[in-house]
Amino acid sequence: MCYTNKLITVTTAGDEQPSVREARSVANQAPVQPVDCVLSEWSSWSRCDTCQKKKYRFAKLIQPSQFGGEPCNFHGREEEACTVPARYTCDNVPLCEGFLCTQTGRCIHRTLQCNGEDDCGDMSDEVGCKRVQKPCREEAEEYWGIENLAKGINILNGNLEGVVLDNRYYAGSCLPHYIQDVKFRKPYNLQQYTLQTRGSYDFTVDAFESYSDYMENTLKERWSKTTVSFGFSLPGVFEFSYNRNENKYSKSVKKIHRYSGRTYSFVRAKAELELAQYMLKSDDLMLHPEFLQRLRSLPLSYVYGEYRQIYKDYGTHYITEAALGGDYEHTIILNKEKLQRAGNYSLEDYKSCVQSGLKVGVNINGVYVSGGFNIGGCDGLLNEMGEDTARGSMVEDFVAVVRGGNSESISALMAKKLPTPELMRLWGDGVHFNPDFIRKTTKPLYELVTSRDFAHADSLKRNLKRALLEYLAEASPCQCAPCHNNGVAVLRGTRCDCVCPVGYSGKGCEITNRPAVAKMVFPLQFCVTDCLHYS
Repeated sequence: MCYTNKLITVTTAGDEQPSVREARSVANQAPVQPVDCVLSEWSSWSRCDTCQKKKYRFAKLIQPSQFGGEPCNFHGREEEACTVPARYTCDNVPLCEGFLCTQTGRCIHRTLQCNGEDDCGDMSDEVGCKRVQKPCREEAEEYWGIENLAKGINILNGNLEGVVLDNRYYAGSCLPHYIQDVKFRKPYNLQQYTLQTRGSYDFTVDAFESYSDYMENTLKERWSKTTVSFGFSLPGVFEFSYNRNENKYSKSVKKIHRYSGRTYSFVRAKAELELAQYMLKSDDLMLHPEFLQRLRSLPLSYVYGEYRQIYKDYGTHYITEAALGGDYEHTIILNKEKLQRAGNYSLEDYKSCVQSGLKVGVNINGVYVSGGFNIGGCDGLLNEMGEDTARGSMVEDFVAVVRGGNSESISALMAKKLPTPELMRLWGDGVHFNPDFIRKTTKPLYELVTSRDFAHADSLKRNLKRALLEYLAEASPCQCAPCHNNGVAVLRGTRCDCVCPVGYSGKGCEITNRPAVAKMVFPLQFCVTDCLHYS
């Protein structure tokens, strides 16, 4: 296997250190040249699959279109009916010693028949019952976020995809779990779902002298919140969890980028509310009926196009552990020169004022901060928090990112002021009913293949693992050419698009009216190239 290290460039305005090379004005850069989409030739037809009575072929994406190049009409896979010789028989469903569900093919214990619940996923276990005995006397609630926790996740973009686990299967158990006097029923797949009480709303405050320091810290921190397991060596792969399609986050990155000049500093306040911890059982998981059938419909021989479609529809991984709740980031963008002229304040002084203001809300009298001056010296700084920026203000802008909670509390936190304890409590109440992922651990989908559900589990698992390597290379945005001026290349199907920072436009972010800029380059992302090979 081989890898390429893709560099992220940070564009800054104004004077730079001597070690940073100068770049000519991007306004005069030559137009980007269109790149046409290129597909591979069709593979040869596979053997006729014994169970599906079909043969298959596929094509791969060699080069995505970009900068207005010719697109591809790409389906990537074809199948044809074929005749299986009489001497071959299909045996893709393992022997069931319990009740074999009619449509889903799930094997359940016979004691689950006629209990009034859909244990099969097709209600065939409730057909022809003379007497129904329900396992639970009272109704119970579902755990918060249980549906999203059952979905696959694509680690190339962080998106949740199709449902792979059946977290509404209880195996007849009626074990109650009370959370704040509400009765919940524990699904079969869960090892634990524990309520947390880490809701102190305490803020951590960090200060950054430059845009590059701020972005490097922010991106690395986001990436570190997802732990990805592969089962084979893939250096730097955790960086793929950066979700370029997450609308709230991409908007904040665009907004902050306009303040990339050296005359700006950044103070970021963060709060995290952890609501619950979720953990799956380590083995014997019940798959969702549709996902089970899709895996059983795969050809026994390796055909990349068919196995690739599983990863497109269901993602590459499933979530084994997660912390649910919400987090809130409030970034204040400061003009260094105006900050110093306003009272010879340092960045650390402002950071201390923000920390104090967050601790006690608007009642800030009597608190002392760094530099030997009392909090009264912060009045002028903190008073600007509640106002729109104006000429002469040292606060240029505010950027807030909120995950979890309801629309009312999120809108209030997005206002241009430091949050009050009342607002934080309102947001915390909303997080209880609409939590988001704070941290998560994942495993590849092929780990869900076991001999309980599949007659040829070893072969199927080996093929899925092989296909994952090929898919990560083919679907990676690192197939795209770099965009100009810190634009982010995003692979959408067979087309690469450039998401441009504020102030830039064009198919490659090459157009701007900004003055001459300089570039600072530092590595932040590792990419998997198309030279990955299965071994």
